[in-house]
Amino acid sequence: MAQRESTGSGHGPRPDKTALLCLGMVLLFSPLAALCLLPVLLLLSCTGVPLWLGYGVWALSACLYGLRPVQLALARLLWPVRHPFPAEQQRLDVVWAEVLGRAAVSERRFRIWVVDLADVNAHCVGRDLICVTTGALAELGDRELAGVLAHELGHHLRMHTAAAAFLVWVLLPLQAVALIGTGFGVPLAAFAGWLSGFEFAPGIKRAALLALSRLETAVRAGFAAPGMLAFAVKNAASRRAEYQVDAYAVDLGFGAELLSALRWFEACAPPAAAQPLVPGPRRARHAAVRVPRPTHPPLERRMARIAARVAACAAAEDTLLP
Repeated sequence: MAQRESTGSGHGPRPDKTALLCLGMVLLFSPLAALCLLPVLLLLSCTGVPLWLGYGVWALSACLYGLRPVQLALARLLWPVRHPFPAEQQRLDVVWAEVLGRAAVSERRFRIWVVDLADVNAHCVGRDLICVTTGALAELGDRELAGVLAHELGHHLRMHTAAAAFLVWVLLPLQAVALIGTGFGVPLAAFAGWLSGFEFAPGIKRAALLALSRLETAVRAGFAAPGMLAFAVKNAASRRAEYQVDAYAVDLGFGAELLSALRWFEACAPPAAAQPLVPGPRRARHAAVRVPRPTHPPLERRMARIAARVAACAAAEDTLLP
């Protein structure tokens, strides 16, 4: 595909509607998150820590995420991330230079590091870090790698990752409340298991077990409801963001390359179980597979949209030819 003119991203990262939605949700859910923190901070206040100091530390911890050292520390905590080896760096420099050239973006603004994982994948961290797995470097050709990097660059230029990270940080107290609800549900489940071992009137026993099961579900759902609502909106915004940056990669002239990479994912990636709506404290790993995840639309739908946009761009170019 012929190289296109700059899409206007040379002005630097700017939040789009998806990023602004996440930041708006930060303001919306901050009071609820603060309320969830209140019991813990009240306990701390008994030791002499004032409430304003506890809330100040919480707010400051969210603001610290914008600092490069903090982002890098979190990346190292979640993934086996490292600087590229010389051979990897040489290849990445060539591919990345072409992507940045079409986007009219300064090379100094973003960094690419490598994650020692066999999964074929790439993802953004913070404001300026892109992580590429060793599996992606081994399996993808330069064309496909360029398409994937153009996609990730679109996330950074639209500030999707930074805004979503702030939102996740604010929602951590809501996740803690969901875990508390799970804890309250454990005794109910244990009591139901104990009761099922007794023999008495079948009708009464069945009704009692059903009531306990529904009560356990209600307790868990009641505590998890705020977090589930927040993450449902966040995940919907994330799915929209995937379509947006796919379109951005196409407009840069990497549509065929990105489509080729996604077809490779479709053909070769192993199936994966769907992730929970509210993330748990697990190691952060993901791969583009057939099974849709809460944060990603179905792979087939993404490829169909990319193919349609590539065809539309090609048709528009043909009409401009003499």
